[in-house]
Amino acid sequence: MFINKGKWEELPASYKAVAKAAAALADETMLAKYDAQNPKALREIVASGVKLRPFPRDVMEAAYKASQEIYADLYTKNPAFKKIHENQTAFRNEEVLWFRVAELPFDSFMAQVQSRG
Repeated sequence: MFINKGKWEELPASYKAVAKAAAALADETMLAKYDAQNPKALREIVASGVKLRPFPRDVMEAAYKASQEIYADLYTKNPAFKKIHENQTAFRNEEVLWFRVAELPFDSFMAQVQSRG
């Protein structure tokens, strides 16, 4: 949701609360639909002959390196981008720690169980 900052600041607190709640609900609903509809879509494209393959490790490494170079360039040109990206990166790094401990082992286990039938 994009709102003019000046106009946002003019809104009463109750309107801001409603707007935040509506945006959160829209985001949650979109993500839930996305997650719920992806398995069916995946089955459909595989049934049509699509072969799914992960990107090779060297491609992922090259893409990561290129993105870091772009971010470094943007840092020098756009202080707002630098601030936002540094915050997002810090958050992502914390989340990766959690997902490596909690989510990845379970997801790997379930994938193995499912592949066995």
